[in-house]
Amino acid sequence: MTFTGHHARTLDEKNRLQIPSQFRNAVDPEVEGDGWYVILGERRHTLSLVTERQFEQMAERIQTEFMSGPDSLDFEQQFYSTARRLDMDKQGRVVLPDYLTSMARLKGEVVLSGAKYRIDVWRKKDFDAFLGIDWERSWPNWQRFLRSPRPEGREGQPGQA
Repeated sequence: MTFTGHHARTLDEKNRLQIPSQFRNAVDPEVEGDGWYVILGERRHTLSLVTERQFEQMAERIQTEFMSGPDSLDFEQQFYSTARRLDMDKQGRVVLPDYLTSMARLKGEVVLSGAKYRIDVWRKKDFDAFLGIDWERSWPNWQRFLRSPRPEGREGQPGQA
């Protein structure tokens, strides 16, 4: 399962967000579970949606108990206390928690952007600015990403054995 593309959506007054059918149809509930998790995004003012399985794999990958210092404790408490499991209704909608939409400053027009194993939720103006590349002068150099060898012993998506 790989999420690609982007879709404009509206976050309504109850923080309901409709997940596009292209993304929903990419998920096999038998493999990925029937729920979603929402977490703070890796980019400022974004949230990320991941399947149950992906969230479990993230939790397995995160080895904070082997790190010393307050940063690992802070991360663990912040990450897990802000993450929330979401259920999808028959219209393909989830309800995002108020505290997360406030933290990410999301309301009204948003964009759901495929990001490999997750879906990022952006403020529309931020996503538009992010894609606002002058494609004539600044064609992206993706060669090092598209042609990089897979690290030895690593197969599939992050967290998979």
